Amino acid sequence: NYEEKYVPDPLGEELNENARVFKVYLDETESFDDDMLRGFRETIDSLLLFAALFSAVVTSFIIATIASLQPDHSQISAVLLMEQVQLLRAAGNSTAINAIPHSSIDLQNASVDAHTLWVNGLFLTSLSLALVTALLSVLVKQWLQAYTSILAGNAKQRAMIRQLRYHGLVKWKVPEIIGVLPIILHMSLALFLIGLTLYI
Repeated sequence: NYEEKYVPDPLGEELNENARVFKVYLDETESFDDDMLRGFRETIDSLLLFAALFSAVVTSFIIATIASLQPDHSQISAVLLMEQVQLLRAAGNSTAINAIPHSSIDLQNASVDAHTLWVNGLFLTSLSLALVTALLSVLVKQWLQAYTSILAGNAKQRAMIRQLRYHGLVKWKVPEIIGVLPIILHMSLALFLIGLTLYI
C-alpha cells in the first residue's frame, strides 16, 4: 500500500521532484517491467539456443550437399582420358581421327540438375533465416539491456526517463519483433524439412 510506504506530500508539493506520485509510479512500473522483461528474455534465450543448435544441424547438411553443386571432376577426367586412349589407338591403327566419337560430356555447359539446386537452395535459405533470427535476438537483448540500465536523478526525472524508454520500446515495436522471431524460426525449420524431404 503506497499510503503506508510513502509519507504524504506537503500541501502544494504534490508534484515536486521527489513527490509521492513519482515514487509510486516507479514502484508500479518496476514490477510491470520486471514481468514484461522476464518474459521477453526467456523467449529470446530459448530462440537463441534453438537457432544456434538448428544452424549447426543445417550447416552439416549444407556441407554434405554443397559438393553436388560442382561438376564431378573425376567423371569428367575419366571420360576425357578414355577419349584420349581412343585417339591414341586410332593413331596407332592409322584410323581417321574424325571416326572417333566425341565424349558425351559437354564441358562448356556442365550444369547441375534442378533437384540438387532446390535442395541446396532450401537448406541455404533455412540457414539464412535461422541466422537472421539469431541476429535479431541479440539486437533485442541489447535493446532490453539498454531499457533496464540504471536511472540517475530524482524520482520525477527517473519516472520521465522510464516513460520515455517505454514509449521508445513501443514505438520501435520491440514486443512485435519478439513475437515475429519464432515465426521466422518456424519458417526456417519448415524450409529445412522440405529440403530434407527432397534430399532423402
